[in-house]
Amino acid sequence: MADYEKQTSVEQEMATQVEKLGPEKAAIVAAQHFEHPTPDEEAKVIRKLDRRLLPLVFVLYSLAVLDRSNLGNARLAGLQKDIDIAGERYAWLGTIFYISYILFQWTQMGWKQFKPHIWCASVVLLWGFVATIQAAAKSWGGLMTCRFFLAIAEAAFGPGVPLYLSFFYPRDKVGFRHGVFISGAAMANAYGGVLAYGITQIKGSLAPWKILFLIEGLPTCCFAVIVWFFLPDGILQARFLNEREKQVALHFVARNQRIDVGKEQGLRFKEVLEGIRDPKSWIPGMMYFGCNVSYASLPLFVPTIISYLGKWDKAQSNGLSAPPYLLCFFYIIGVCFLSDRLKMRGPFVALSGIIGAIGFLILATATKTGVRYFAIFMAVQIFAAVALLLAWTANIHATESKRAGGYAVLATLGQCGPLLGTNVFPDSEKPFFRKGMWISAAFCLLVAVLACCLSLWLIHENKKMAKEGMPEVEEFEDTSVARESGRHEKHRYIW
Repeated sequence: MADYEKQTSVEQEMATQVEKLGPEKAAIVAAQHFEHPTPDEEAKVIRKLDRRLLPLVFVLYSLAVLDRSNLGNARLAGLQKDIDIAGERYAWLGTIFYISYILFQWTQMGWKQFKPHIWCASVVLLWGFVATIQAAAKSWGGLMTCRFFLAIAEAAFGPGVPLYLSFFYPRDKVGFRHGVFISGAAMANAYGGVLAYGITQIKGSLAPWKILFLIEGLPTCCFAVIVWFFLPDGILQARFLNEREKQVALHFVARNQRIDVGKEQGLRFKEVLEGIRDPKSWIPGMMYFGCNVSYASLPLFVPTIISYLGKWDKAQSNGLSAPPYLLCFFYIIGVCFLSDRLKMRGPFVALSGIIGAIGFLILATATKTGVRYFAIFMAVQIFAAVALLLAWTANIHATESKRAGGYAVLATLGQCGPLLGTNVFPDSEKPFFRKGMWISAAFCLLVAVLACCLSLWLIHENKKMAKEGMPEVEEFEDTSVARESGRHEKHRYIW
């Protein structure tokens, strides 16, 4: 009882400090008298953050990827019979999405510039609406317009979530959380195939592809309401944390990186430009480009590729596209967990690139059905590298605004990959699509090589900082953005 009363008294005192000094100064004062948490106490706070944040971002990204990639399932569900999307027209539906997606990558900074719950709820509602009204399209031009605006909304959402998560988690534990977020894409592609298989069995007045767009678009609109009420804007605004837990969270997030206390909204444009100019922002962007050349086309073309592997109808091909993505889901979770535990990013990125390359090489050379289907399980694992690159970019940049600049480079460069990836499987190459497989394998290997190069560069930088006397761990008092001297902008890298 005495401990409870003491805790309550401490929380009341902190609340009074916040009211008198404002959140920024109060946080600095609290840090000066801060009792360092035990590992168990930190783990407890992280579990509370996980329970609130991870289900939200996982489901949201699953819905985003489902609404983006269900075009391949809709094609097999009769879309091509009702609307002329033959030949290059179908490829253009994928291409126009990524052109718009690239042009609007800068909108991801809205996660930092505005209150996240308002920003996120708004863009979720927008993309859910656009995804749903695809069911009303009557022409190729109408579908092209929908795909263009769908990409604007999704560009404002997905690429900014890794930045948002970095506001809440320690730099050496954010990789697993990025993995959970990204694994939503693998899960969406898995149950998307099963869902499409079920929808194609529906017999009614509406065409199956229209029902597909409605069933997969309307839940997104509803989820925007949940986001509005349950997504926290930052640590100090997290109502599910008490005052002590907020201080613990500020402490571990600020370890070896700088945080904005009391200025959660608003970009520091000088730091954004520093992140954009940093060469270490561009190498992950090139790797992301390679991942997307290899992976982005798969959700659109895997059902079609599978349909040529054996004597399966279109509905069965949709269903058989699910298992490879289910394996990818578990692989992402596992590899991101190990990456955090070992504090390494590059080796796991390289491993994912090599596994993906082997899968594409088998698809480029083999002709037997069983072997080629097994190879798809390997090829999709390149997607795990994306989750690791999101964490790696966060680890490279010390400040929130600089991370925003780094993520803008990563996403803009990376999202150019699908422009190539969605055009390497032309109908003229069927049934084996060998050219697309060779190109995808080459880019997977490029990812592995660049990962090794960046790791060696960061190891070299760490050795230089060690010689200069840079401490291996910097705590909240030193890394707070309230110190404008700039002395503590450097930090040891996770390679």
